[in-house]
Amino acid sequence: MQKAWVDRLYAAGIGVTLVAMPFSTWLMSQGAFLCVMAWVADRLVNGPVLRGRGWRFYRVQAPLWAVLGLWGWHALGLLWTSDLAEGWNVLRIKAPLLAFPLILITGRWDRQRVLAWVPKVWAFALVAACIAVLGQGLLREGPLAPRDWSPFVSHIRLSLFIAFGTAWWWAKWLQRQARLALPLALTVLGGAVIWKTATLTGALLLPAVGVMLAATVGLDRIGVPRKWARRGAWGALGLAVGAVLWAAWALRPLRPDPASLPERSAAGTPYWHDLERTLREGDEFVWTRVAEREMRPVWNRRSALAFDGLDGRNQELKMTLIRYLTSLRLPKDSAGVEALSADQIAHVERGIPTAFELTHSGLRRRWDVLRFEVLNAWDGGNPSGHSVVQRLHFLRAARWIAQGAPVWGVGTGDLNREFARAYDALESPLQPAFRLRAHNQYVSFFLAGGPLAVLLWGAVLVLSGRGVPADYRVAAWLFLGVLALSCLTEDTLETQAGVTFAGLFLGLFGRRGGQDGRDRNVETAVGS
Repeated sequence: MQKAWVDRLYAAGIGVTLVAMPFSTWLMSQGAFLCVMAWVADRLVNGPVLRGRGWRFYRVQAPLWAVLGLWGWHALGLLWTSDLAEGWNVLRIKAPLLAFPLILITGRWDRQRVLAWVPKVWAFALVAACIAVLGQGLLREGPLAPRDWSPFVSHIRLSLFIAFGTAWWWAKWLQRQARLALPLALTVLGGAVIWKTATLTGALLLPAVGVMLAATVGLDRIGVPRKWARRGAWGALGLAVGAVLWAAWALRPLRPDPASLPERSAAGTPYWHDLERTLREGDEFVWTRVAEREMRPVWNRRSALAFDGLDGRNQELKMTLIRYLTSLRLPKDSAGVEALSADQIAHVERGIPTAFELTHSGLRRRWDVLRFEVLNAWDGGNPSGHSVVQRLHFLRAARWIAQGAPVWGVGTGDLNREFARAYDALESPLQPAFRLRAHNQYVSFFLAGGPLAVLLWGAVLVLSGRGVPADYRVAAWLFLGVLALSCLTEDTLETQAGVTFAGLFLGLFGRRGGQDGRDRNVETAVGS
């Protein structure tokens, strides 16, 4: 007979981990420790994991076998790893991916009772985190960088949590299991956080989970027949493709039309126009209508910082000034510098390169930055610190690594060393601080463990979505969709928050059948 205090210990570990995920890695560890304690207490009370459970139970636990296979393959990868210390560190970081499914699938706890309150606790944690993030950001003085809006966990990981939690509660509302207030609050608060943190991953995931909801749950509650909901999902997918194509078109390189450019400034100085460079601020080309000879004396008269010196961000001040004037649609000559207000002079001195940094925010500002990154790359500029463009260099280095170890990978602990070698061999333009790893979990698995590692991760995702009991099926599919999509743009399983998110919900949704594999869900689990 299951002891009530063991159930409560499992519940405490799960609850603490849920609340901790948007806030604290240290508290996440305490939640995991409570789950381990519950599993040990379970063994003391109920005996070994095999006691009272035969082959009937374990043969349907396909998600567990897939997780064991994936983690075991990474452990085996230590055999061909040169850096064993880093290899053990990788296994330590990925421990929640093994521990939570192992504990929650083999443990004897009342899943139905726990999953009745898990979505509520998860929503509470997300709402509290969103309020805290927005509150501290709005109370701080001066403009914040997008990532500084999330002081607790990575803003990218937080966006994954928001996307899944919001989708889960909309699913419950569409299935008439919840009122409208909570999914609406999550959408407003979560959307505000994603906007302020300018998280492209979150901005892409929110509409993606909306499509998943239309395709899986349907929109019957708002009077849309299932057939039209699914057609709408396909239509939304088409719109998404169209949006990507529009963005690609908007980011195409354009060059100045020499016929439209004046030859001299109002003071009579010949302008310099670079007709090969594409960089723009708004609709204005940065490297046209430039008369440095006029700008220098006027700037040096109006500012204590030298025109040929550095600004407050250690950038060339004259370059900052040229971009800033362009963003205001002013010519880069004496008249343009004279037109700047005292506040605008101070902005340039601080190193603010464009007025859009002050007038645009959130995802609107992120689009400006993306545009600058792409056009700067077309002009041959250094990609360091440009999050989207430099990923192409990450993948180029990954390709170099894969060519040297296409079958077994480089080993669990050698990825950092191999990326360093790849960047040196390719003479990468990236500065050392920006020579990072792939930012794609599938690529990282392939590089470390070869094709088998990718297949095992695919097996975890696919098998975790099969045979899910009907009560939790939609939530499980939404979670797996968010997890799988996030791995395309991030190394989701390389940080504690990401791997805890993956491990906990794989464990919560992963068990097939009941405590002994003989409850009402087992036939569904085997046959689905």
